Amino acid sequence: MRRYSARPYGGSVSGMRLVSMLMAILVLWMLYNRLNDPSTWRAFADDKEPAATQATSETPSQPDIIIPGPNDLDEDEVASVQELFELVTDKAPLKSREMDAYWRLLDWSRTLSFAELEKRSIKDIAFTQLWEQPELYRGKPIRLRLHALRVLEYPAPKDQPEVKKVYEAWGGTSESRTLLYCVVFPDLPVGLPTGPEIQAEIVFVGYFLKLMSYHGYDQKTGVPLMATRAAPLLVGRAKLISTPLTPQPPKSDPWIVPLAIGGAILLIGMSVWASRSARNKSKVRMLPDELNSIATPGNFGIEFPFGGLDAPDPVINVGMSVKPNLNSATPQPSTSTDHST
Repeated sequence: MRRYSARPYGGSVSGMRLVSMLMAILVLWMLYNRLNDPSTWRAFADDKEPAATQATSETPSQPDIIIPGPNDLDEDEVASVQELFELVTDKAPLKSREMDAYWRLLDWSRTLSFAELEKRSIKDIAFTQLWEQPELYRGKPIRLRLHALRVLEYPAPKDQPEVKKVYEAWGGTSESRTLLYCVVFPDLPVGLPTGPEIQAEIVFVGYFLKLMSYHGYDQKTGVPLMATRAAPLLVGRAKLISTPLTPQPPKSDPWIVPLAIGGAILLIGMSVWASRSARNKSKVRMLPDELNSIATPGNFGIEFPFGGLDAPDPVINVGMSVKPNLNSATPQPSTSTDHST
C-alpha cells in the first residue's frame, strides 16, 4: 500500500513552480530595465528639423568662395535661362543638352554666400511638391536638411576653369524618408567624408534643376531593381552639421549577469531534484505492520482488522497444510484414520 499525506487546505506549491515564478519575475524586471533606457527607443524617434534660425554648423566654418556675376536677381539673366529650361526633361537621365542649364545654376550659387542664399531659399518644401510640379520650382533656391548617405567626387570639365571638382551627395530628409535627393556642390565642407557609404547631416541651399531618373540597387544582393526612380537634382552650396558619433555600448548593471547565471543554475538543480523525487514516489513503500499480513505458500492469513468488543480475538490466523498427490490429476488432502475403539 502507498502512503498518502492528508492536505486539508489543498496541495502546496511545488519547488519547480516557485523557481519558475521567480525566474519569470527576473526576466520581466530585466525587460523593464531595458525598455526604460532611452537609447532603446532612439531608433524609432522621428528626427525633427530645427528651425532655420538655429545655428547650422557645429564644425569649423570655412569662408565661402564668391565669384561675381549675374544670378536670379537679374531679370535679363532669368529671361535668358528660360530658353535653357525648355530643353530640360523631367523623370529622365541627365542629358548633354541640359548641361548648359546645369552649369548656369551652379554659377548662380557661387555669386552669393551660403547665408545669403539660405535667406532667399524656399524652406520646408515637400518631396511631392517637386514631384508633381517640377516646372513651378525650376530655377528657384531651396533649402534642404539631408541625411547624407553617399558623397561622390568627380573632376570638373575643362570648359569650367573656375571649378576644380564637383561633389554629388545623395540622401533623404525627415519628410521624404526613403525618397532620395541628389545635390551637387563645388566646395566640399570641412569634415564631410566622401565615399559610397557614409552618414552625415548637411544643410544644402541651391537651385532646383529637374527630376533625374536613376536605377536603385538591392543593398544585400547588389542586383538592380526593375522599377526606375527619380530624385530631385539641385546645385548650390552645402554645410556640414554633424557626423554620427561612435555608438556607446548600452549601460547595464554589473550584477545582472551573475544573477541570471545563478538563477539558471538554481533552475537546473531544482529540475534534477524534482525528477528524482518523482522517480522515488513511483515506487511502492510497504509499512512494517503490512508485512505480517502477506500470505506465504504454506500459510494463508485471514485478517479481521476491526474486531468488535464481543470478538474473542481481534485477529485470527488459520493454518492449513496442502500436500500435492503426484499419482492423480487432482490433488487430495492427507487424512489420518483413528483405529482406536
